[in-house]
This record gives sequence, C-alpha cells and structure tokens, in this order.
Amino acid sequence: MRTHTRDRTTIRLDALAGLFPHQVATATELIGLGLPNDEVTARCRPGGEWQHLLPGVLLLSRKPPNRPQWMQAALRHAGPHAQLTGVDALQLHGMRAVPVAGPVRVLSARPVDPSPEVGVTRIRVLPPPVVRRGFLTAPLTRAAADAVRALLPDLDAVRAVLTEVVRRGGVPVADLARALARGAEPAQQVLADLAGGVRTVPQAWARALLSDLPLPPPTWHVELETADGVALGTADAWWPEPGLVWQLTPNPDNHRLIAAGIAVAQTTPQELRQSPTTAARTLHNAHRQAANRPAPRIEATRMTTKP
Repeated sequence: MRTHTRDRTTIRLDALAGLFPHQVATATELIGLGLPNDEVTARCRPGGEWQHLLPGVLLLSRKPPNRPQWMQAALRHAGPHAQLTGVDALQLHGMRAVPVAGPVRVLSARPVDPSPEVGVTRIRVLPPPVVRRGFLTAPLTRAAADAVRALLPDLDAVRAVLTEVVRRGGVPVADLARALARGAEPAQQVLADLAGGVRTVPQAWARALLSDLPLPPPTWHVELETADGVALGTADAWWPEPGLVWQLTPNPDNHRLIAAGIAVAQTTPQELRQSPTTAARTLHNAHRQAANRPAPRIEATRMTTKP
C-alpha cells in the first residue's frame, strides 16, 4: 500500500478516496491532510490517478464522473452551505417527472465563477436546507421553481414538473405561484390550470383542446350514479346535457356507463399530444351524436383532489 509522509503524518493514498463522499475532494482539503501540492498536481496530470472536475475540485479516480460525483463537485465548487436545486434536487426529493440533464444547479451565498457543468444562483439568504442522500438540498418548492426556470420554454416539461410537485409532493399551488412570480411568466398558465383542478399533463392538454371547440364547459373528475343511487363509475369530463363522458385514460367503468345510456368518448394522451385536430373532431362528433338522443338521468359528484 502506497504511503506518503510529511511532518510525521502518514497518508495512505490508496485509502484516501474513502475519506471523501463520492471520491470528490478539494485540493485545499488534500493539502490540509498533509499531501504536498506537488503530489496533488502530479496525480492530476495526464496519465495520473486523479482528475480535475472543476477549479480546485478533484475526482480521486480516472473513471468518467457520474452524476452524483458532479453533484458533489458542484457543492464543493460553490462553497460552504451551498445547496443543490433544480432537477437534481427534485430527483433527491423523489420527483421523477423529467430526467436529469444539463448543468448541475446550486444555490450559493457567495460569488462563484460559472462553468459549463455547474449553474450557480447567488442569493443573499439561503433557504433552510434539507439533507437528501447525504446532499444539502434546497426545499422542494425552491427546487421546483429553479427547475422550471431552467426548463423554459419547454412548457410540457414545466407542466410535468409542477403537476408532480403538487400532486405527489403536496406543494400548494399558491406557494409555487409566489416562487415563480418573477422571471417565469409562461408557467403562470400551468399554475392556473393546477389551481383549477388539473392534476395530470393529459388533463392540461384536454383543456387546451376544449378551448378551441364550441362546446359548453364540462364538469371535471366526477363520480356518476343513476337517479336510483347505483354507482356507475368515474369520468374525466362530464356533460350532463347531452349525457356525454370523455375519458382520457382507459377506464374499466366504461361498459357500465354505456349500459346506463351514457355516451362515452375515449381519447388517449398520445392522441391529445400528436393528433389534437383529430381528437377534437372526434369529441365534437360524439357530443353532436349524443345530443340527438334523450339524456339519461344521471347524478354526478365532483371527486376531491389534493390541493
């Protein structure tokens, strides 16, 4: 086993990487342990056993860095108390709406030189952090807001992020609206949809499609039953006149709805996204056909959703 001695301190170089999370260390930390500066420099040269990731931040390996190593390097680069934010932080919070890509984003209270691999947002007062898998991480609301700003103008990705943090993360829409009050105006329509009860991306596409059709607004997310109180199932959208249900996902209740005299129009999320004109024509025709027959006597109850 290789060792290096300086001022009576023995450094076990082969075991050194184990002292640092993800094998990421700063040159200052290594020198502080007693490793000479010349040794650090030599081990980072081409053919050496280590490599530079960011100015003053080293990976104690020659293997290509993985995402957690870049995340650790970004925190070391941004200085004490820096926090991960954006999509990386969302992943650490358990959100999976969009894949991790692009620079690692961090919050820092001090000025930091930019780099292609790390995006740094400087703020005067850092939010109270949470620790996720050993990483200092921004709170979910802040992480989502920073992810949205980085993802714009991709509104589908923005919608996916905001929908997930509301539906799965339990973040109030009002909190997101405050966090995105500046610099993310295109996200306001997504927030308005969420405030109106939209909880999935296909639902948002469906509402956008309806805005171009000469149909009355439906009631969204309802449970249906007969006038005698017999439960029939659920509907994504419901028009009591003329007795039309619009389903956006496959629904095992459809056969009971049809048996009760309800017209059912089915549109897949793929059709909403890739063929909205065809989907709109199909829905419009279904509404017109349903209007040519007596509407069934059906009771509808609005389903409750998370805030």
